[in-house]
Amino acid sequence: MKWLLLIMGILILVLLLLIFTKVRVYIDFKRVQKNDLIHIKLSAWYGLFHYTFKVPVIKMDDDSAAIVVKQEQGMKEEEKKEEMKKITPEDLRDEFADMKEILHHVVGFHRTVRHFTGKVQVKKFTWHSMVGAKNAAHTGMLTGVCWALKGSIIGLLTTYFNFRIMPSYSITPDFHRWQANTTISCILQFRIGQAMVTGIKLLRYWKGGKANFKSRKLAKLSGDSNKQSF
Repeated sequence: MKWLLLIMGILILVLLLLIFTKVRVYIDFKRVQKNDLIHIKLSAWYGLFHYTFKVPVIKMDDDSAAIVVKQEQGMKEEEKKEEMKKITPEDLRDEFADMKEILHHVVGFHRTVRHFTGKVQVKKFTWHSMVGAKNAAHTGMLTGVCWALKGSIIGLLTTYFNFRIMPSYSITPDFHRWQANTTISCILQFRIGQAMVTGIKLLRYWKGGKANFKSRKLAKLSGDSNKQSF
C-alpha cells in the first residue's frame, strides 16, 4: 500500500512539474536570394531539454510542381536525422482541407485557440527585409506596399499574441537590382499545461463524429490507410 501511494505521489509530482514547465520556441527564418533557411528550436528547463528542427534547403523539383526540402531534426548533434521530402500542391490542398474539417467539427475553435495564443508570450520579434525592383519608381512603390503589408501582419500578431517587447521591423529599398530578402527571428514562451488545456478543450468541443482528414499525417485518424508517405 505504501509503495502504491509513493508511486502515485511521484506520478502526481511529475505531472505537476510537466504542467508548469515553460517551453521556449526559437524560430529563425532567412530568405537570401534563392536560399531559404528555417530553424526551430524547442527548449525547456533552462536548456536541459532541447529539440531542433532545421530546413536548410528549399527548392523546386525539376520534374514536377513539388517543393523539395531537406530537413534535419534531433535533440543532439550526433542524433540528428536528415531526410529529403517533397511537398506537392496536393499536399497543400489536403492540409487546407484538414483545417476546414477541424473548423467544421470543433465548436468555438477560434475562441479556444485565441485564448491559448493570448497566453503565449513573445520575448523577441524582429523582421527585416530588403526589396528592390531595379527601377527607382517601382522600387518605391514596392517598398510602400511591403511597409503596409508588414504593418498589417504585425498588427494582427500583436492582437493574438502576448508581446512582452515591441516588435522590431524594417524594409530597406535596393534601387540597383531585383531583390526580395527577409529575415525573421522570434522567441515564444508558454507553459505545457496551457497547451494541454487547449488540446483538451478542442477534444471536448468536438462535434459531428469522425472527421474525414485528407493529409497523410491525419488520414490515419479517419481510418484511411491509402495515404502513403514518401
